[in-house]
Amino acid sequence: MQLAWKPLITAIMVIALVSGCGTKETNGGKQPNSSNNDTNQTETTQSDHTGQSEASQPSSGVSENGTTSAEENNQQETRPSEIQLPYMADGKEVKETASLKTSDNQGFSLYVLKGWNLDAEEPHSDVLLHDNSFVRIRLLHVEGNGTDYGKLAEEHAQAVSSDAVRQDSANLPESLKGAAWYTAHSENMTVHVIGTSSPVPMLVIIQTPKDKEELAPILAMIETIRKTDSAKLDKEAADPNESVSSSN
Repeated sequence: MQLAWKPLITAIMVIALVSGCGTKETNGGKQPNSSNNDTNQTETTQSDHTGQSEASQPSSGVSENGTTSAEENNQQETRPSEIQLPYMADGKEVKETASLKTSDNQGFSLYVLKGWNLDAEEPHSDVLLHDNSFVRIRLLHVEGNGTDYGKLAEEHAQAVSSDAVRQDSANLPESLKGAAWYTAHSENMTVHVIGTSSPVPMLVIIQTPKDKEELAPILAMIETIRKTDSAKLDKEAADPNESVSSSN
C-alpha cells in the first residue's frame, strides 16, 4: 500500500509546484511599472504648470502695441519747435518761420514769428513785442456761458476811443470767426480788441502804428495759442469782469 501511494503523492506535489509558478508569473505580469507611471505623472504635471504659466503671462504683442500707442499719442500731443506759419499779405499767402514759445505766466504756448518777442506782463497777461507793435494776451477764466465777449471787447475798445467800431469777424482767420472784434484809433496808433472763446477763452489787444499795420501775421500767431499742462485758469486767472483801466 505504501508503494501505491508514493506515485500519487509525487504527482500531487508536482501539480502544486506548477500551479504556484503560474500564479507568480501571472501576478508579476499584472503589477504596474512604477517607474513608467512616475515619469508620466511628472510630464503631465510639468505640462500643466507650463500651460498655467503661459496663460497667466500677458501677450508680449499686446504689451508692445500698448506702448506703441502711448508713444504715438505723446508724439501727437508734442508740438514741433518750429513751423512755417502761413498768413495772407497783399492777397497772397506768405509763409515765415515761427518758433514755439511757452508762457509760464499763464500756461499756454504759441508760435512766434522772427522779430517778435514774448514777455510776461503782470498781472495775468503776456505781451508780444515787435518794433512799435504791441499785443497783449489775457487768458480768461470762464464759467459756463456767462462771458459776454462782445461787451468785454467793446469796453476795452471804448477806453481807447469813444468812436470805436465793431468789425465783421467773418474777415478774421478761421478759428477766430465769431469773435467780438472792435477797432479804435488813438493819435498815430490803431488798436484792435478781440474777445474770443477760440482757440482758447481770451482777450487780445493789438496796437500797431497806423501807417504800418501788421494785423495778418499777428492773427496768425494768435491762432496757434494752446493751453499747456501748467495752465492755471483758476481764481488767480484773469477775470473777464476785471476793470478795463487795469489792462490799458
